Amino acid sequence: QKGHALTVPRTVKLDTGMAKRILGIGVPSAFENSLFEAGRIVVVSMISTFGTVQIAANAVANNLDGMGCIPGNAMNLAMITVIGQCVGARDYGQASYYTKKLMKIAYLSVIGWNTLILATLPLSLKLYNLSEETIWLSTVLIVLHNGCAMLLWPAAFTLPNALRASNDVRFTMIVSIVSMLLFRILFSYVLGIWFQMGAIGVWIAMIIDWVCRSICFVGRFVRGKWKLQKI
Repeated sequence: QKGHALTVPRTVKLDTGMAKRILGIGVPSAFENSLFEAGRIVVVSMISTFGTVQIAANAVANNLDGMGCIPGNAMNLAMITVIGQCVGARDYGQASYYTKKLMKIAYLSVIGWNTLILATLPLSLKLYNLSEETIWLSTVLIVLHNGCAMLLWPAAFTLPNALRASNDVRFTMIVSIVSMLLFRILFSYVLGIWFQMGAIGVWIAMIIDWVCRSICFVGRFVRGKWKLQKI
């Protein structure tokens, strides 16, 4: 309508303080995730040298294992959102309360979902046209992964998101990188190639990586040092 002009205020001014805070959280997290994926590529390259049976079993196990992590990944997003709101309000009592509550939900959902996957495993493997040897190895890998995931996965991957939400990103980055290099990659070589355990040795190294992460992140949360980070 004439006489009702609209004006748009200038919004191109950069808030350097806010940008620095965002990058301070985002850059370490991105670097951590990039190295984690790079480490997975290194591990997969090791498995590719073990022969077609172990390659096929690893691929099948990865498909079903990924399904077992779905509830945990969903809780990862919830953890960052909820704890980020609490920490942003400087209410660390609520942050601790909701961290524990969401961890309980994560454990219950991971345990329930993986129990269902393991119970229906014989039917699931029938969907693949596999040899008996490949089916046996796939079963071992899936039981190893999903069974240990019930105890370790939320502590190793869901809990650190509460630390990241409180800006404790450097600690989580250092733990993840060191654990990946020292346990997942080095132990994969030692167990899988040196001790000739093949894919089973590589997956055992992955579980050792989970144990290390769980101990470090649970210890960090219990000691409360994540509450001392600048927001």
